[in-house]
Order: sequence, then C-alpha cells, then structure tokens
Amino acid sequence: MLEPFFYINFTSFAVCFLFMLFLIIVYVSKKNINNSENIIYKNILFWTAISLILSIGANVIIIINHMEFSSFFNRLFYGCVICWLYFLLLYLTFITNEHRKDLYSFLNKNIKMVLIISYIILSIIYSVFLFMDYDSYVLENGILVEISGFLLYFYYVILISLTLIGIISVIINHKYTSKKKLLPFYIITPVGLAAIVLGIILPRYAFIQTFFTLISYLMYHTIENPDVKMLNELELAKNAAEQASNAKSDFLSSMSHELRTPLNAIVGLSQAIEQESDKTIVKEDAHDIFNASNNLLEMVDSILDINKIESSSMEIVNSIYNPLQVFEDLIKNIKIRLGDKPIQLRSRFSNELPTNLYGDKSKLKIIINNLLTNAVKYTSDGYIDFDVDCMVKDDVCNLRITISDTGRGISEEQLDKLFTKFYRLDSDKDSDIEGAGLGLALTKSLVELMDGKITVNSSDGMGSTFFVSLSQKIVRNNDNEIL
Repeated sequence: MLEPFFYINFTSFAVCFLFMLFLIIVYVSKKNINNSENIIYKNILFWTAISLILSIGANVIIIINHMEFSSFFNRLFYGCVICWLYFLLLYLTFITNEHRKDLYSFLNKNIKMVLIISYIILSIIYSVFLFMDYDSYVLENGILVEISGFLLYFYYVILISLTLIGIISVIINHKYTSKKKLLPFYIITPVGLAAIVLGIILPRYAFIQTFFTLISYLMYHTIENPDVKMLNELELAKNAAEQASNAKSDFLSSMSHELRTPLNAIVGLSQAIEQESDKTIVKEDAHDIFNASNNLLEMVDSILDINKIESSSMEIVNSIYNPLQVFEDLIKNIKIRLGDKPIQLRSRFSNELPTNLYGDKSKLKIIINNLLTNAVKYTSDGYIDFDVDCMVKDDVCNLRITISDTGRGISEEQLDKLFTKFYRLDSDKDSDIEGAGLGLALTKSLVELMDGKITVNSSDGMGSTFFVSLSQKIVRNNDNEIL
C-alpha cells in the first residue's frame, strides 16, 4: 500500500506537466523574436518538461516495483535540475550584461557555440550521475534514497555554485539592468528558498518540480511573453524610425544651409566680377569662386558616395600609384585650406614606404583628405601632424596613418556618435563651421570597404588623433624587387 504523499506527489507532477504542456504549445504557436534570450528560455521550458516527465516516470516505476529503473530516473533528475539551473543562470547572464557591449555582443554572436559546449558539459555531468556508485541506494517508505556521499556532495556543490554565481551577477549588475527584467528573479529567490526549506522539513514531498513550473510561468507572464516582446520590438522600431526621420530632417535643414552658403558665394562673386574692372580683385574673386565650387562639389560627392555604399554599388578600383606623391599632393591642397590660420602643418613619412603600391588611390585620398580637412576646420591655432608609418610583410604594405591636431577635441559622450551619418557635434550647430555631418561617416565606410580600421582618441579641449590602418599590395618587378 503506497503512502498518501505518493499520490499527492504524483498528482502535482501530472498537473504541473499538463500546465507546462499547455504553456509550451501556447509559446511555440505564437510568433517569437528569435533572439538569444528566447533561445535560452526555450531550453528552460524543455528542461522543466523533462524534469516533470522523469518525476512521473519514477513514480510509475515505484508502482510496478522496478527499483533499479527508479534509481536510473532519480539520477537523471539530479542532472536535470543542474541543467535547468544552468540555463536559468545563462539567461540571467544575458539580461544583466546588456550594458557590457563587448561581452553581450560576443555571447549573442556565439550563442550556438555556447549551447553546444553547454550540452557537452551537461552530458558529462549526466554521466557522473548515471554511473557512479550505481548500486548505492536504499528504499525508505516507498521512496528511493541515494546514499552515495560523493554523488550528493558533487550535486550540491554544483547547485550552490550556480546559485551563488546568479546572485553575484544580479548584485553586480542590478544598477544597469531594467527592473522589469529582474522582477521574476526577485520573486524566484524567496520562492526557491521556501522550496528548499519545505524540502528539508517535509522530505517526502517533492517541491522542486512545482517550483520549476511556477518559475517558467512567471517568466512567461513577465519578460518572455511573445506578445509583449513583439510590442517592445515595434516600439523600438518606431523610435528608430522617428530618430531616422529626425536625422533626415536635421540633415535636410543643415544641407539646405550648407549648399546655400557656397551657392550664394558663387552667385555674389560672379556678379561682383561682372561689375569689377580691377584684374587683381577679379582674380581674388575667381579664386574664391573656385574654393566655393570645390566645397559644393565635395558635399555632392559625399552624398553620392554614401548612397553608393548603402546600395552596395561602391566598387574598389585598384591601380598602381606612388603613395609619397599622393601624400604630398594632399599636403599642398590642405595648405591652401589653411589660409591665414596660425597652424603649423607637420608631416613625416616612413623611409620604408615603397615607391609604388597597388590599391584604390582615389579612396585613399578621400579618406586622408577628409581627416585633414576636419583637422583644419576644428583647429584655430597650434599644429596638425600628418604621419605615415608602414610595416612591410611579404608583398603587403600595412599603412598606418596618424592625423592629430591641437583643436577643440571631442567630448567622451559624443565619441560614440562621431561616425554616424548626418551627425554634427552640438557645438557645430550654432557655429559657422561648414559641413553636413557626412565626412567622417563616409571616411569610416570607405576604410571598412578597403578592409581597414579607423579609431580616434580625443578629449574635450585637448585635440584629436585619428588612426587609420590600411593594407596595400606592393608592386615588384620581374626580379622580385620593389619598384
């Protein structure tokens, strides 16, 4: 005759399993956003269902009196608890580390690899529970009790370790994590402790399976509801669309002003030339028209280049060129832009620079010209340094271009937005500094198109330094000598 607690346990397992089955059907039938948190939550649902199936199986085996299989099911259940807690911890790691972009990005990109490694480790744990001291159990009051000291020690150490890691993660990152996302875990902790206490006081009754089901339902109705997540995604998309619309409006407003400035200069100076008879003044006006026309042409070219890059129609056009000649031409053009500004333009080019390289000369010129032009715009006095180092390896020359200035610099808050299209620094909006916020965005896009890298170091009022790394092929003659 089985004890009453057996029927209570069996009934609770069956009810929990029906609830979980219903939850899984509802969850899978809804349209889900396939992000990392959802993938992990599916694992949590899976292990909750498995733990209930194992519990029901263990109880059925007691009815048919096959105790050796009951031991097998119990050991599987031990491993299942660790699997469930592990994926709960993994979920917690994701939501509490969103502010750490590097770690969060790595985990998101490698979620499949993380899951595969997880399953390998968990399989090893399962093997330990299945095969260590297999005959070491006794039967008390109709319930199989494991008496393998090391096995239970191993089990509780893992369980406590995972729990402590989760608690520490929440304590460290709770300031940076949304309270809505942490709400279920604030409830989980006291409920989990209550389940442990009840398990100690009433060892005959199984509370952990009910706890698993409760947590799965709690997460579904708070942070993992597909409908709520879809609404949040729509809200984010709406905000992104509004930001894009505002950015375009700001761009059009800024662009209309920027285009009007050189156009007004061209029209005004052209009219002045018609009325002027002094050749010297006419030449000065014609020179100003030339500069205004170049500014206008650069803006239009930048817009066209950005559109080409976004439509993936921008192509790399390689040819043989002399890098030293390119750099010297750029210096001549920038000296014209300097005008009367009390700025010293200093340059240094590596002696190891090959005479001829093979690459896209025009895009290299645009990249360097944009950075030098920016340095001139934002520097009122002091110096601008234009340095080029190179590292030659086999047939490749890695150009390391550094452009630094003693200008006004960029605040730390604005550095992240520096390479954003149509973005202008706050201090530019009410100043007479020309630009539509396309130069640096175009520069970064071109560098990445050429498989290079661009970084910047800057602080407010302390100047800026831009670093560009690009690899170009070295041109050699038939005797394998560098030309």
